[in-house]
Amino acid sequence: MKIEILSKREKEKIDDFLSETYGTKFPRSQFIQPSRERLRIFSGDLSERELMILMNTIRIETIGLYFAFVKKSDKENEKNQDFRLSFDSSFIFKEAKKNVLDLNEEQMRTWISGQDVDTSGMKDIIQEMNFSYPFILLKYKNEIIGCGKLTQEKILNFVPKERRIKHF
Repeated sequence: MKIEILSKREKEKIDDFLSETYGTKFPRSQFIQPSRERLRIFSGDLSERELMILMNTIRIETIGLYFAFVKKSDKENEKNQDFRLSFDSSFIFKEAKKNVLDLNEEQMRTWISGQDVDTSGMKDIIQEMNFSYPFILLKYKNEIIGCGKLTQEKILNFVPKERRIKHF
């Protein structure tokens, strides 16, 4: 398995995208791409050179936190079509100011149980907020509870099965 550490230019693109999309700066870290569609983040004290030496010396299956699913467009002039934060990494964005939707208690319970959230009663709020990206952060009270994809009828749920809460 080939693990790639993203270049400074690629990291800056991701940082700019995250800042533009969610309105928050990202902590200093290394972005690592172990596969074509997965992005991991490592914020330890190892430099890029030390990480490369480590990866070439021993077999590393994973390093860092699974950060995002990235599906790159085949066309060079288009931005990434899909950049979805993972369940765990969405909590890093507590200070996000853009593309954040507040849920009520019933919607939060629906979300945490692994179901999609119906947005039919939220059309006015969603239209008023004018989301610039389909993958939005979901907030309940003052806590981020995940990342979902906003469609016309619902918010698609990406809570992993092992993290879902069935009974409150």
